[in-house]
Amino acid sequence: MRNLAATTFTLLLAACATRAPIADRADDPRLLADVRQAVAALGPGVRAAVWLGRPGETPQLAWNVETPLPCASAIKAAYLVELFADRASALDAPLPGAAATLADAQHPAVAHFTAAQRTTAAQALATASTRRIAEAMITGKGVDNVTYNIAANLVTAHLGGPVGLDAKLHARDPDWHGLHVRRYMLASRTMNGDNECSARSLAAVHAALAAHDLAGVAPAAIDAARAVLRIADAGDGRARFYKGGALDSDPVTRVDAGWREGPDGARVHVVMLAQDGVAPAGRGVAGEHLGDAARRIVDMLHAPRR
Repeated sequence: MRNLAATTFTLLLAACATRAPIADRADDPRLLADVRQAVAALGPGVRAAVWLGRPGETPQLAWNVETPLPCASAIKAAYLVELFADRASALDAPLPGAAATLADAQHPAVAHFTAAQRTTAAQALATASTRRIAEAMITGKGVDNVTYNIAANLVTAHLGGPVGLDAKLHARDPDWHGLHVRRYMLASRTMNGDNECSARSLAAVHAALAAHDLAGVAPAAIDAARAVLRIADAGDGRARFYKGGALDSDPVTRVDAGWREGPDGARVHVVMLAQDGVAPAGRGVAGEHLGDAARRIVDMLHAPRR
């Protein structure tokens, strides 16, 4: 009976943590129509989800925000939170286990890379600080694309592999339950499933950072994570924070996510686009089209509206 009671209590807690789904909506229906038109112009086979809103408030625009979509490297923003939460007092010390992982050709974090690629990554990351590995993982500054992704895999391995990291993200916040870590970066997208996010869950990550509202995470660690995500401002008086994602395998994927903040507060955006069934020879061009469309939609979302 005690086991039954405990199980019932656990299920009740889970039910309480479940958030009501968010239906498609827009404070400005014209804006939603413009977003839909921009996606429709990409042709058939394109899936999309879009979020715009202020942290802690009903979204100003929501379209397909509960639908899981491939997220490529955009999910690394959530990895950054968990890494800095775990290493808050040691951001400038080497990441434990990084050198050993890079030296182990059989480790699932690096087994799908060549020896030359692992050597290049080891030269850049084996003794690097946690903060530097995070910078490489998020921005790719000073490293090639493979090392940029291996940096994320070192973080994933440190946090328990895809299964362990997935559990940490889900324990962080009920709104993060739409984040799904199923593979290491650049590993097969089909063997264990792809990494996916809902637009709502990805927006929740950025909203928490924008609001400095992450339970159990030291304020200094939040500030450090924000600093990694901050990009050059556009001269409009608003700070910009960003983590996108791009893949030209099937499905071709582009994600633009982050927030802009100024005197009137922060507004979080997520634009997710995925195109299925593109022939290999056409995927690069398809990716360029999706990327251009994502940037146009972000500009629409943040443009002053009459």
